[in-house]
Amino acid sequence: MLLKQWHVLLNNINKNGIAMKKIIIPEPKSEKLISILGSLYHAFKGLGTDEQVEFDVSKIKWLCPLISLPISAHIHKTGSIVTNENINTKAYAHTIKFPDGVDTVTELEAERQKTKTYVPISILHRDAGVERERLESLFSQMIYQVVGATIGARNAIYYPISELVTNIFEHSEENNGYIFGQYYPTKGHLDMCIVDTGRGLAATYAEEKNIHLSDEEAIAEVMSGHSTKHNKERGYGVRTSKRVVCEALGGSFIIVSGSKALIANDTEEQLIDLKDFMWKGVIIAYRIMKPNNTIDISPYLE
Repeated sequence: MLLKQWHVLLNNINKNGIAMKKIIIPEPKSEKLISILGSLYHAFKGLGTDEQVEFDVSKIKWLCPLISLPISAHIHKTGSIVTNENINTKAYAHTIKFPDGVDTVTELEAERQKTKTYVPISILHRDAGVERERLESLFSQMIYQVVGATIGARNAIYYPISELVTNIFEHSEENNGYIFGQYYPTKGHLDMCIVDTGRGLAATYAEEKNIHLSDEEAIAEVMSGHSTKHNKERGYGVRTSKRVVCEALGGSFIIVSGSKALIANDTEEQLIDLKDFMWKGVIIAYRIMKPNNTIDISPYLE
């Protein structure tokens, strides 16, 4: 027992020889995306973007994408660690490859033989080239196989994934992107999360177009279809993806950058101030019900 405690102590020492701060991830108050965002907010509130910490996920009942993927991304970026004393979620964490993820087609193909309701945490590398594109394509295929069956579902599933992943490597200047999808059969909905730990929207507008915006203004610009690239006036990827999710599929959509979050569905949008929270990059999460009728996304493509 003493030897085990000694190993735990060593693992909780960061690269500067200082004991890591332990962050206990709170259980969301409900299954709604906004409630899950609240849990994520409390986990990262006051946390430095490069700070090494110990994430304790023992208190939460389900490692949903909007919680597990940002934690995984922070761990990869900073060398933070995760602990889990919850025997009910340990097996699931291993199944979805939390927090390590998979980053090759071979690994994802192996998972394809086992998965029925999820596609594990996947890491896309900028320098992987064709391999990254194959991994992204295979991820989309697996998501479609999980929830797609009706006419038009393939386009509706593929479009947001493709556009939002493309944005990571076109705008963030980050070398890695993270993606995770989980289908809940008893509830009939799919939760997706796509994350980068790059420069964020406001910094991208400043560096690419010399436009200095707050986080709130930067999110508004993106959702208006104004590109962050200096040589492009229009950039419809995020805006159109939100419309496909919310209007074509009747889902909900969240985008987080810096200290602001936008939550949207097919009838309303709400901007939330995340005080003492800073995500240097972009987090996008969305939820859609399993398509049962014909879907046409063409009216929402710009």
